[in-house]
Amino acid sequence: MTGRATPDLTARVRARYRTLHQYHEISGVGEITRRYFAMNGFDGVLTTLGVLAGAYLGGVDQARAVVVLVVTTAVAMGVSGAYGSYMVESAERGRALRELEESTLTSLADTTIGEASRYASVVVSAVTGGAPFLAGIVAVIPFLLTAFWPVDTAYYLAVAVAFAELFLLGAFLGRVSKERIWGYALRLVAGGVIALGLSLALGKGIG
Repeated sequence: MTGRATPDLTARVRARYRTLHQYHEISGVGEITRRYFAMNGFDGVLTTLGVLAGAYLGGVDQARAVVVLVVTTAVAMGVSGAYGSYMVESAERGRALRELEESTLTSLADTTIGEASRYASVVVSAVTGGAPFLAGIVAVIPFLLTAFWPVDTAYYLAVAVAFAELFLLGAFLGRVSKERIWGYALRLVAGGVIALGLSLALGKGIG
């Protein structure tokens, strides 16, 4: 019985994968998710840099407090991105589906096209919300390891991680555009430098 169950499970997984791959191709969601991943990941890193700058200038010297600040901000950005993009994508794809139904005089709700439309909305939502959330979580990791270094060092390491994320996002965009990876990477890093510089200058001015 166990021997038969495993092949059956494998077959179901493969069938599900083929179905989702078909939805992926029909909906053309790959290009959209790449765009949202890079854009929202960039927003997430810059927001995290701003939170780190504010915490540093505000004299927050407890690692747990910094983690809470960054994680709650990342959660808010993730929920905002996921919910907003789902609503927008659902509305746009729903309109396109209805227009197609009107032209064909056929209901497409329970067809492969209808399923692909709903699949795209969910995937875009997950990527749009996940990108800024992960950006913040990754950057705050040094504060989870303060047993090995002081909080001040964690600030510098977190900023370094954030800039590494920007570099990788830029490299990703360069690869997608099939242009110079270094050019895109350095441009995103420059954006981080500007955001961090303005945050620090504004914070010192207010202080």
